[in-house]
Amino acid sequence: MNADFWSERPPSIAMMMFLDAFKNAAAEGAAVELKMRLLAGKIPALQKDAHCIVLADIEAGLIEHFGAALSHEDKETLRLCRQLRNKVLHSDFRAARDKLSELGTASSPGGVAKIDLPVVTVAEVAKKIEGAKAGTDGIRVADTLSTDAGSVFGWFLEAGQSGDFAKASSAFKSAAEIADRLADIEGTWPKI
Repeated sequence: MNADFWSERPPSIAMMMFLDAFKNAAAEGAAVELKMRLLAGKIPALQKDAHCIVLADIEAGLIEHFGAALSHEDKETLRLCRQLRNKVLHSDFRAARDKLSELGTASSPGGVAKIDLPVVTVAEVAKKIEGAKAGTDGIRVADTLSTDAGSVFGWFLEAGQSGDFAKASSAFKSAAEIADRLADIEGTWPKI
């Protein structure tokens, strides 16, 4: 595959519809990680872990350091958003939906169905689409238990159509606000 693989082809409708929402969610998740690492880097007892590969270790150190200033809900938000970030960045959108649910953010099915199309003809495509609409053909991606079963593409469509990327962005912003509040307590940096 050459470097121009994506640029030489017209963008798919799915990419045009949902790629920006995915990028926003991924960026917000990365910003939370950056804030946690910056905060750890400013606290002498945690500086050695600021570059730690495992973000859970940084999170644990911050929670221990700021324990009295964090509610149980704050701690859970940081933990679940770290896990959600991993799911979004690694395109495990089914597991990301589960993390959103744990955060108390309900997701509704996006209505995406996985349809096998062994013979590609206009008539067969039309037949399969009608079958999917009637519920007699295809598998609802939201009913699959993994990205493998629903395919990465199917789950990308499902997450985009259901608004999961926007919900993830919102959850990450909540976690970033917690990090900002902790930074204010520590007096380490102006809000980013």
